[in-house]
Amino acid sequence: MNLLYLAHRIPYPPDKGDKLRAFRHIEHLSKRHRVWCASFVERPGDERFVDALRHYCEDVATVPLGRPRAAARGALALCTGGTLTEAYYRDARMSGVVAEWSRRVDFDAVVAFSSGMAPHALAARARRRVLDLCDLDSRKWLDYAAATLPPRRWLYALEGRRLAAREHAALHRFDAVILITAAEAADLVRGTDGATPGTTDPRFARVHIVGNGVHVPALPGAPSSDGRSDFNRGSGPGAARGPAAPVVGFIGAMDYLPNIDAVQWFVRHIWPVVRAVFPRATFRIAGRAPARRVRRLADVPGVCVVGEVADATAEVSACDVSVAPFRMGRGVQNKVLEAMACARPVVLTSRAARGIAAEPGREYLVADDAVTFASAVTHLLGDSDERTRLGTAGRAFVTANRRWATELAGLELIVTGTTAPSHVALDARCHAVEPSVSVPLAAAESARFGGEQSVRHSASVSAPDAPASGLT
Repeated sequence: MNLLYLAHRIPYPPDKGDKLRAFRHIEHLSKRHRVWCASFVERPGDERFVDALRHYCEDVATVPLGRPRAAARGALALCTGGTLTEAYYRDARMSGVVAEWSRRVDFDAVVAFSSGMAPHALAARARRRVLDLCDLDSRKWLDYAAATLPPRRWLYALEGRRLAAREHAALHRFDAVILITAAEAADLVRGTDGATPGTTDPRFARVHIVGNGVHVPALPGAPSSDGRSDFNRGSGPGAARGPAAPVVGFIGAMDYLPNIDAVQWFVRHIWPVVRAVFPRATFRIAGRAPARRVRRLADVPGVCVVGEVADATAEVSACDVSVAPFRMGRGVQNKVLEAMACARPVVLTSRAARGIAAEPGREYLVADDAVTFASAVTHLLGDSDERTRLGTAGRAFVTANRRWATELAGLELIVTGTTAPSHVALDARCHAVEPSVSVPLAAAESARFGGEQSVRHSASVSAPDAPASGLT
């Protein structure tokens, strides 16, 4: 089949959550189908990754997205009854790419990644339309509204409400709508005309769940008697330290609001307790583009703001304990899956655990208030046997339940339209761990806009020369 895949940012390299998911989709679909991929690029130089994507695609087109102009379009739309999200990605050059390819290629299906690309998918000529919402952007905006002060609170809440209406309309306009977890699917269903999971409303036969997987790396060495792997004593942040100098780690895009809030809360309310018990402990914050508020945390004793790392697996593997202290954010936290795959014990909030579905106490530790979270971290740092037990159980869980092959098994059936309705399964799969403690959030900064061949080469179709649509 001929498939058109539309992404809001170039899905390569697969080094962050949305790009990883989109790349895995393209990689999987290209094994049995012909895929064309069109995406925006926000960072200078990202066009250099087009050749890598062509190994999986018949053709790849990229459209530069100027943030100032896109943000201006979004602001104008918000003031005139539209949504910031859709207007941000409304671009005449992308529309031109979709129109040109639709004239030249008989597409069997179009897949849009994220709500911002939905209008482009609706404009494509294809027999079937699929929207991967991943997690609900509307709920993210509402979370941001709860975390900020006026006037941003009012604007974020307005965007959340309007975008929710677009997400519900997608159930009428798309043949299939994909969510990353059953909890996200349940939230979409509950927000639609007061419906509940298990309803027989035919719209919900279009709702499907495709989760994220994780690569499970080979462990560099068997755990030693003190619970550390040989890797930890080799190189990296865990090298050449004694048992009284443990390392706690967090990794993620550090200009992303939920990540910023998570590390701020941890450093302010949990880290002082950990340092009181382990005075030589280090908290490593790794990830690209740390915001100013994150960089300032390096002034706190024991906190190291690393920035972008060349090898995320090595960074995670060299930590004694991995933490995910999220108070906002949705979907599946890939950083948690990656830590578990590396056999690192994880302490996380119930919000972060919501999309993982492992067993608290067995495969990770869940804590929502600062006192409990600090107690869990210090307990693990002081007990090598418990670190080994929890890390081993977590790795076994993701190995058995979170492989990409397992998660993607139904994707092709959904895209091609050969799968049975999945709405009946929502009842059984909607169980989720809900946050048990409500914690006031600090005022937030502006959010980021959060055939049969397997290998192909072809000439790229350049985006048409049509100018950007500006503020229209």
